[in-house]
Amino acid sequence: MRHVFKATKIGWDEEKEGVWFDSDQYTKEEAEAEFKPYQGTTQRGYPYTGYEYDGVKYHDYTYLGEYADDDMPKNDSDVFAHLMKKNK
Repeated sequence: MRHVFKATKIGWDEEKEGVWFDSDQYTKEEAEAEFKPYQGTTQRGYPYTGYEYDGVKYHDYTYLGEYADDDMPKNDSDVFAHLMKKNK
């Protein structure tokens, strides 16, 4: 099983990236704590809080849930289907 997050990379194109952590090694809270907050300033001088994990900087991240290794989401539709199945 894996804890899965969707994170938005820093940059103008707002590229989304999937980040996962092995559930055998991390609780949800421990995995979330791997996204280290930092303070930045935009080119126009506005302050913001970003998050860094494994040398990559992100605008934000969202916890998508815990998934079996063979059921990892490939897109937002997969996440929605997983949530619907889970809430039945």
